Amino acid sequence: MKHFHHFKALIFFSLFMGVSALILTGSALDTGAQFEEVSTTLPQATVETQTISGAEQSASTQAAGQAEETGEDVAEEVQNEITQIRELISISKVIYTLIILFLTYFINKYLTLILDNMSEKATNYRLFIKRLAPISRIVIWSFAIYIIIAGIISPPFETVIAIGASVGIAVGFASQDILKNIFGGIIIILDRPFQVGDKIEVGVHYGEVINIGLRSCRVVTPDDSIVSIPNAELMNHSVSNANSSALDCQVVAEIYLPATVDIQQVKKIAYKAVYASSYTFLNKPVDIIVLNEVENRYFVYKLRVKAYVVDIRYEFFFKSDLTEMIVAECNRLGMVPLTIPSEKESN
Repeated sequence: MKHFHHFKALIFFSLFMGVSALILTGSALDTGAQFEEVSTTLPQATVETQTISGAEQSASTQAAGQAEETGEDVAEEVQNEITQIRELISISKVIYTLIILFLTYFINKYLTLILDNMSEKATNYRLFIKRLAPISRIVIWSFAIYIIIAGIISPPFETVIAIGASVGIAVGFASQDILKNIFGGIIIILDRPFQVGDKIEVGVHYGEVINIGLRSCRVVTPDDSIVSIPNAELMNHSVSNANSSALDCQVVAEIYLPATVDIQQVKKIAYKAVYASSYTFLNKPVDIIVLNEVENRYFVYKLRVKAYVVDIRYEFFFKSDLTEMIVAECNRLGMVPLTIPSEKESN
C-alpha cells in the first residue's frame, strides 16, 4: 500500500516536471523569437532614428529661416509705420494745418462782425441775421476740419478709425462736462427753444441772448453785464422766453398808488400814456390791471400796465417812459401825496 502511494506520488511528480519543462521550453522559444524580432528591428530603428535626426535638422533649419523672414517682415512693418507717421506729421502738413486754422478763426470773427453790422442796419431782419452767426460758425469749422483731414493729412482709413476711437474714449473720460455742454449746444441749435435776440430768464439771470455757442450761451443783462450760461445748465433748468423770436415783446410797468385815488381816472391816464409813448407797438393789445395790496401797513393800489414794445431792445426805456408819464400826470392832478405820513400821524 505504501509502495502504491509512492508510485502515485512519483507519477504526479513526473507529470508536474513534464508540464514545467514544456512551459519553460515554450517560454524559451518565445524569448528566442522575440530576440530575433528585436535583432531584426534594431537596424530599422537605427535607420528611423537617423531619418528623424535628419528631419529635425531640416525642420530646425526651416524654423531658423522662417524666424529670419519673420524678423525681416517685422522690421519692414515697423519701418513702414515710421514712414507713414513721418508722412502724416511732416513739417509742410503742420504748416498748412496752422494756416487753415488761423484763416478759419479770422473768417469766423470777421463774418460775425459783418452779420452784427448788417443786423443793426436792417432792423426788420435783425434777429434773422443774428441767428445766422452760430450756424455759419459750425459750417465753417466743419469744412476747415474736413479740409485738414481729407486734403492735407490724408491718413489711411484704418488709422482714422483707430485714432478716432482712441481720441473718443480719452475725451469721453476726461471731459464729460464739456461734452454735456457741446451736446446741449447742438440740441439748442436744432431744437431752438430760444435764439439770438430773444429775451430769456434762466434762474436769476435775465437778458438778451447775444451768442449761442457749443459750450455756453452769452446773455446781456439789463445792467449791461455779459453772463455766460453753460449749455448743460440750460438743458437742465426751465427757460422763460419773453419774445419767442419776435421783434416785439410784452412789457409790464408796475406803479403803486394810494387807495384814495380815483381808479377809473388813473386807468384813463395809463391808456393815454401807453398810446403817447414812442416805444409802443400799437398792433398788439394793451391791458391795465388794478390790484389791492398792503404795503407798510397801508392799503395801496398796484397798477399793472401791460403793453408791447416795438423793439425788445427798448424794453426798459419803454417801462421807464410809461412810469414817468403816469406819475407826472397823477402829480399834476394832485392824486398822489407829496409826503408819506409818519407812524405818529397815522396813529
